[in-house]
Amino acid sequence: MAERRLSSAERRAQLVGIARDVIATEGTDALTLTYLASRAGVSKPVVYDHFSSRSALLLSLYQDFDQRHLADLHAALAHTPPGLRQRVEAIATAHVACIVSQGVELSGVAAALAGTPALDKARRESERRYVDICRQAIRSADGAADLSKEAAIAFVGAADALGYAAAREAISPELARSTITTVLLSLVNTSG
Repeated sequence: MAERRLSSAERRAQLVGIARDVIATEGTDALTLTYLASRAGVSKPVVYDHFSSRSALLLSLYQDFDQRHLADLHAALAHTPPGLRQRVEAIATAHVACIVSQGVELSGVAAALAGTPALDKARRESERRYVDICRQAIRSADGAADLSKEAAIAFVGAADALGYAAAREAISPELARSTITTVLLSLVNTSG
């Protein structure tokens, strides 16, 4: 019986999954389009049909992380009571969980793409979407509460640093979550 041919979307998802596995097990430097083709059991032109370059593949991996991060945040908030502290705890928990589960791969991808205009643009858009969701969750819990632009920058920086520290096992995920909660609560402006 012949194997069913994967659709373009299925093949791309397969290649992204294999690329993530390569980064997790062998490091970012091991990931080349040729190696990806070999690991996937396809020809190089198949990989090039989906990714024009190694940078395009790495950017796709970053965007895949971003989509999962936002989906995890939405899911956490959907199941959280509407109180401000509960919302902030849900944001902190989702942030740490996502980075701990993706930290090694994501940090390698981000490092490999450092300084590229495409990653800079993707990061800014990712942060904007993430902060917008967090601000909406905070405002829905307390109509007078919000994050200023400066507070949002401080929150994202602190949350990322604490999440990566937990991913490296420098601190526990529980300590990262509670510290992010404390930081975010301290940055929320409730003056209306």
